Amino acid sequence: MATLPLPLPATPYPLKPHEAPRPASLHATLASLSQHGSDHGSLRDAFALVSRAESQSSPAVGVAVGPEVYASLLQCCVSAGSLRAGRQVHAAAVKRGPYYWRHAYIGTKLAVFYARCGALADAERVFDALPKKNAFAWAAVIGLWSRAGLHARALAGYVAMLEAGVPADNFVVPNVLKACAGIGMLAAGRALHGYAWKAGFGECVYVLSSLVDFYGKCGEVDDAREVFDAMPETTVVTWNSMLMGYINNGRIDDAVELFYQMRVEGVLPTRVSVLSFLSASADFEAADWGRQGHAVAVSSGLEMDVILGSSIINFYCKVGLVEAAEAVFEQMVERDTVTWNLMIAGYLQDGQIDKAFVTCQRMLQADLRFDCVTLASLIMACVKSCSVEMGRAAHGYAVRNNLESDIAVACGLIELYTSTERTEHARRIFDVMSCRDMVVWKAMFSAYADRGMSSDALKLLYQMELEGICPTAACWDSVISALMRNEQVDKALEVFYEMLRTKTRPNLRTWSLLISGLSRNGMHHEVMNLCCKMQAVEPAPSPTIFSAALLAMKTAASVQCGKAMHACIVKKGLLLSKSVMQSLLSMYVSFSDKSTVESLLRLLAAVQ
Repeated sequence: MATLPLPLPATPYPLKPHEAPRPASLHATLASLSQHGSDHGSLRDAFALVSRAESQSSPAVGVAVGPEVYASLLQCCVSAGSLRAGRQVHAAAVKRGPYYWRHAYIGTKLAVFYARCGALADAERVFDALPKKNAFAWAAVIGLWSRAGLHARALAGYVAMLEAGVPADNFVVPNVLKACAGIGMLAAGRALHGYAWKAGFGECVYVLSSLVDFYGKCGEVDDAREVFDAMPETTVVTWNSMLMGYINNGRIDDAVELFYQMRVEGVLPTRVSVLSFLSASADFEAADWGRQGHAVAVSSGLEMDVILGSSIINFYCKVGLVEAAEAVFEQMVERDTVTWNLMIAGYLQDGQIDKAFVTCQRMLQADLRFDCVTLASLIMACVKSCSVEMGRAAHGYAVRNNLESDIAVACGLIELYTSTERTEHARRIFDVMSCRDMVVWKAMFSAYADRGMSSDALKLLYQMELEGICPTAACWDSVISALMRNEQVDKALEVFYEMLRTKTRPNLRTWSLLISGLSRNGMHHEVMNLCCKMQAVEPAPSPTIFSAALLAMKTAASVQCGKAMHACIVKKGLLLSKSVMQSLLSMYVSFSDKSTVESLLRLLAAVQ
């Protein structure tokens, strides 16, 4: 029988016949080699050992390479994570005949091997071919489904496992819990919690850590903490799961307390812990907490690599401590594009435009290329500094590197050219884009509104409708703004009523633009009519809109309309709004209505 098509021996001299390994020593040696993990030299030794044993296999010397040897060799492949080598073993087992490839032990090991290597189709095929599936095989495929995000299939596998009479062990339960969290099945996870308790896993750290993670991901942080506090022992994984539960559910104060507790109890935070904590500190703009995270990273001896360094820079930039971010940036030995982008964005947010430009130059000198994020930041710096030449250079770079169709880059260029009164260039950028989303449309509308180009804004609105895109309230607002800027009040009202016909709901800016525009043009009765229309359209009008309307009544010196508006405000329950009350008082003072002013002041004093 042919020997395995295996790699050459790692040792220079093959064993002599009388030195061929006995079955017991062969198993022991393979078991030892499987402990070397991803050491491919050990894997070659294992293959060479089995190959020599096969060549020496005979009844005379008492050496038999049976299925259990192949299973041990597969374990070496699992430890090394070598899919190619494991497939060789599988092929050799098939060549040896049905006794080998149908053997339950080899079949289970193959299922485990393919699952650990992430070979989904191979693992399922081998698993389905097993005549009898034991807990190890079930655990392997359920774990694979869970890791692959096939949560529904993992849950279905768990149910099938129980129906087959195979009890779930402490390896299956965590994977099923992960699947429950993945699809938000809280009730199923609670049931599994009960099963784990009854099955005697109440002190298994692996299961309990998975429960903490499950409850945290499902938003039941208090339940997660209850499990956490009841654990007889914890690992750093458990602490990380509890920390992430607090952070993901917005309970940053509890996360800070837990982070401090980790240090008190001597649990060394991992890179995951620190990164999560820094991310939360940045999101909540909590400067003191983020500084603690940075200090812990340094005191724990964590390597300041690209990921950790970028996370710290991101935190400091978000809380406005750009000098601290700069210090970390300069200390980093290795920086990637993300790191440079964060530092450039930090300078921009802090108004340090010159430093943003210098950092862009340094990035190119470091043989790194701009991506769309870098370029968008550079263009924004050009907008803020009114640097037309630099902006054109950025535009040229975008064209040469096929980045001009990026949404952020295109919107930045539109804003750049609009701010420098080159609206025709902005329109060219808009026109060449093959795929325009709502952000790009809004950028072009804003460009026309800022320049008061009402005719172009109207044409763009009609083009949008012709292309089958429904304009948002912001798009209509830009057209109305451009018209009001040119004192085309009647046309603005016409556009507004057209907006209502399309069933687009006006926003606060829509009403404010119309009321202020009508008021400026002395059309105070139209303001009153518009407010009546607003009450019909808006279930709960904003106090800001009523304040603007009251200002219009004051300007018009229309006592009757002002009192009608006052009555409407009372009806809507907005009388105690600070802005509305101030506007009412100001209006009645201008009307010289002392009694109403005194009445409003008494009401204000009573509620305070």
